[in-house]
Amino acid sequence: MTSHTIGNALVVHPCDVLRDEVRDMALNLAADPDHELVVVDLPPSSSFTTWESAAKLLPRKRRGVRLVIGGRTRETTVLAGQWFSERLGRTVIAPDGAVMPGVGGSLFVDAGWGTGWVRFQPGKPPKRDGKRFPRPTWENVSALAEVMPTSASAVSEPLPGGVWLRPRGSESLLMQHRQRLIETMPCQPDVCTIVLGCPGAAPITLYDITRFWSWLPQDLRAKLRVVRFGPMTLPDSGPYGQHVADALGEQITCYNGLPVGSRTDPRIVTLRSDGTPGWQPFALEVAYFPAQQGQPAPLPALLSYRDPLFGIEEVEPAVYRYTQDVLLEVVPAGLWVRLEQEAAHGPAVRTAEPDGERHLVLFEEGVDAVAPEVRRAAQDLLGRLDSQTRRVSELVPALAVARQRNQVGGKAWGVVEQQPAEPVAAAPVPAPVTEVAPQPVAEPVVPPLLTPEPAPHVPREFATAPTDAPFALEPSFETATVRLENGQLVADPLPVRSPLVSEPAPAEAVPTPMPDFAPVSAPPASTPPLLPPSAPDLTVAEPAAAPPPERPAEPAVTEPAAAPAEELPPAEEPAPPQAAARPVVTVVQPTPAAAAAALVPQRGLEEERGWLRRTLSQEYAAVANSVNRVLSEHPGFQGAIERSSGAVLTDAVAIRLYLSPSGDGLDQSLRSGGVGPHVPFARCVVSGLSRLPSHRGPAVFSTSLTEQELDFYGGRKLLTEWGFINALSAPCARQSEQNDVDVLVWSMTARRTKLLEPDADAVTDRVLFVPGTSFKVLELTPPADGARGRLLLRELAAGEIDPTGKVDRNREALDELALNSLRRCVQTWGSGTQEARVPESSLARFVQRPGLTRTTTHEEG
Repeated sequence: MTSHTIGNALVVHPCDVLRDEVRDMALNLAADPDHELVVVDLPPSSSFTTWESAAKLLPRKRRGVRLVIGGRTRETTVLAGQWFSERLGRTVIAPDGAVMPGVGGSLFVDAGWGTGWVRFQPGKPPKRDGKRFPRPTWENVSALAEVMPTSASAVSEPLPGGVWLRPRGSESLLMQHRQRLIETMPCQPDVCTIVLGCPGAAPITLYDITRFWSWLPQDLRAKLRVVRFGPMTLPDSGPYGQHVADALGEQITCYNGLPVGSRTDPRIVTLRSDGTPGWQPFALEVAYFPAQQGQPAPLPALLSYRDPLFGIEEVEPAVYRYTQDVLLEVVPAGLWVRLEQEAAHGPAVRTAEPDGERHLVLFEEGVDAVAPEVRRAAQDLLGRLDSQTRRVSELVPALAVARQRNQVGGKAWGVVEQQPAEPVAAAPVPAPVTEVAPQPVAEPVVPPLLTPEPAPHVPREFATAPTDAPFALEPSFETATVRLENGQLVADPLPVRSPLVSEPAPAEAVPTPMPDFAPVSAPPASTPPLLPPSAPDLTVAEPAAAPPPERPAEPAVTEPAAAPAEELPPAEEPAPPQAAARPVVTVVQPTPAAAAAALVPQRGLEEERGWLRRTLSQEYAAVANSVNRVLSEHPGFQGAIERSSGAVLTDAVAIRLYLSPSGDGLDQSLRSGGVGPHVPFARCVVSGLSRLPSHRGPAVFSTSLTEQELDFYGGRKLLTEWGFINALSAPCARQSEQNDVDVLVWSMTARRTKLLEPDADAVTDRVLFVPGTSFKVLELTPPADGARGRLLLRELAAGEIDPTGKVDRNREALDELALNSLRRCVQTWGSGTQEARVPESSLARFVQRPGLTRTTTHEEG
């Protein structure tokens, strides 16, 4: 490995191999005043030793590092960021998502909701750091960094230079315009450009704009600039800026075209009807003011403009003396050659919008003696304009534009037709083509680059069940009254059945014992364990077969057969041995059938949500109001609530109930693999978690493991957890005191629950892994001689598991990066002071054994 400084960046690459695209990107990158800018280009098959060599080449300074890694997966990039941070002992900012070069050396990182730049600091949880580099001063709210639905037919989509309020529609149409905006519109440090509409697509509405505006803080709105890009639904054919100001009830500033070029001093170009650039106007920014009730709209104010000619005298703002009797005024539609006396049609001329095809040189006509002088001055002005402007300029009588003001705006919004030299009072006026009502969209199309709502952006994050899993309860639950009692989902007894709860049932109602992974007969085929052991071995002798279609696929791995293990006694005894005692044994979690898995089925969750609202009506009503208030105050839920408020609220209530003591028994029921009332409840929780922020990086909890359980983790590489895993973003002192094994997990899809934690005994640092998440065992250290044990896991990414359940084994570098990052977390957390992050009432929820479950069974005698 070697390194070179190219432009503002240090480029680390293999010796004698430097790709052209990497060199070009580094050469054009903007400077980072706060961090060392480092571009790392490593082959995809690089070993961990190669990463170590790259780390040694980084500058030894105290400043943080902004890391740009080319040609790597998101998982590798995020892991590398954490690893470099721990390895160098410095802050590292790395991308989580696709890196798109923008104008002026900027970089835009996006792969859906919750992605972007991530700030890694040694011993601290990762934090989001926006999507844009260099980071503008206005990027501090979710509405400017995430895709947010503004209505059923439109969304706001982040761009490097601002936000695009656009309709849903054909991705082939949207993609070409998105690419143009990314490649031409700069990210200005103090100005956020709001682009309205999409050429050739359905119009957006004023409601979409006001909805988006309501998410923005008042002090940020002065930094917004609005530009019309496509059709809009307006009440009449007046200037769009005036309609927007009236709808918002406040002043807005509009660009007189699209900003392009420099990040600090962009040029403004008008837009043709197809969205392509037109000419450079002399009027740059126009302010519109809301009209008062019953009063005409105030005239817009020209805030910024450029001089039309060199050396001309400016007598008033935007007004120049051209000859002794003739003035030249800059207006949005072009240049207006007029007399000093104010014309009656002056307001109409000043409010006419620009035509993207033509620059208009307007002049006054009349019968008095000075009329020929004004026309001659306009013709002289036309000849003095720069060549590019002159080619698209036309002489047009000002009166014609005043009468046809509604049609100045290009073919999509009406056009000023070429006018004859004589008066045009009798000329027909084309009807306005402003849209009256939005075009309905049959089905929203989700673009591959950006998702239009805070939904999962990788296939497995919150995967649907492989088949349309039925919503089925056991017969006793279909007719019984189900309620939450003592933290359990309980059904009133009908005919004696086996309720799937974690509390011990009467002896006569105990279900068939779950198979232990200790030397006993193999589990029945109907409930195969995650990694089926061959009796009496604890290792896999044959590759695991793919599960039947109605069951979720599991990671499969081939391991060499090991020597038979000695028979182990039960894991622990909950009470002194008695004749009727039932020992606690540890078993591998069975793979649930589709009807018993807490995966969101492809048919949706309407039945489950209806069941939850009916069955848990009292509990639902007790928390619904407080949850709804939280959702209404959080911008990330605005669009989802608007589309389906009942579904979003039900899922959020399910999360709140699960996080409260009411959900204590849910995970044990899920791990048993049976059908019961816990299934629809858990599915609603999973659906709701998909709307919460993700957590990428280390997660931790403490547990206690028996020798039997330690042997399981020591002999397995892959495991799947079918309940929820409750973890923390940092260790809890109270948990560590009561347990001797620390479980550290490198997370890719866990969700932060702070937003919906219950009011009493909230765990603000909690993160949740959903059922069906698979993990890889990286390292196991049993506790010994007073030293704490530790179990290091890595969450498997979607791309590592194929449809048959087989795991890609060619991820050694990823394992090494995760392992070293987690080891450094152990060192950092061990040297610091831990806090009591979990209240006493919730401690039991965090004592988990991923892939295993403890249950009771009868002693045989």
